[in-house]
Amino acid sequence: MKTIVRSLSGCSKKERIRRLIHMLEQNGVQTVMQQDKDAVNILAGDFNDKTKLPMLCAHYDIVPESSGANDNLASVAILVRLLTTCRCRAVFLDGEESGHTGAKLFCARASRSRIECIVVLDVCGYGNCIAYWIRHGRFCRFFRKLTAGGMKKKYHLLSLPFLPESDDQVLVSLGRPLMRMSVLPECDAQALRSLETYPEYMASLQELAASLEVCKTIHGGPLDDPDIVMPESMENVYRSLQEAFN
Repeated sequence: MKTIVRSLSGCSKKERIRRLIHMLEQNGVQTVMQQDKDAVNILAGDFNDKTKLPMLCAHYDIVPESSGANDNLASVAILVRLLTTCRCRAVFLDGEESGHTGAKLFCARASRSRIECIVVLDVCGYGNCIAYWIRHGRFCRFFRKLTAGGMKKKYHLLSLPFLPESDDQVLVSLGRPLMRMSVLPECDAQALRSLETYPEYMASLQELAASLEVCKTIHGGPLDDPDIVMPESMENVYRSLQEAFN
């Protein structure tokens, strides 16, 4: 998966789209481009099949000063691998960094009846804890399987309702069960968990988020480089989702 991150980092958006589609199609995954004047999304998997399936989402756009390695090409790499081993669909979203334009486009055209649930991956390449937040539909079959006690222990899954903003902000409007997943170092996860105990500090969430170790890996920070992406972090997310699918 780290090879995928390296391949998609450091190139133009147009070239990134071309390379991503090529990777998917080389692995026998169907792709369709969905676009308007503000965004270009890549739908991957069989969207003509009317079967209700989990929908995996990750944004592929990158802020100009960033390598994009952890935000969000690590998540993209995880989805590429899952698409080749599990029965699911995925959408690679544009515009997360510029007003969630890709998520808005997808919501406007999505066939809700074919979406069992939505899992949004963002910043999944650095750390040892999988932080998740079920924003809607906590009794969803897939979510219950993924967050069962044995799975939590095996993959170090932690429920954290105070994750920084991502495309889940928009996708939740579809009304389908929705979960957000990110990977954090243990110290970052515990810092965010403290907000549950001391809710009076919620006003400082933005300031706290900026101080997290993982934030050094994104948006041009000192650790924003494909070399720092941890294969074991991506593998842990991949294996947890793969087990939930099977």
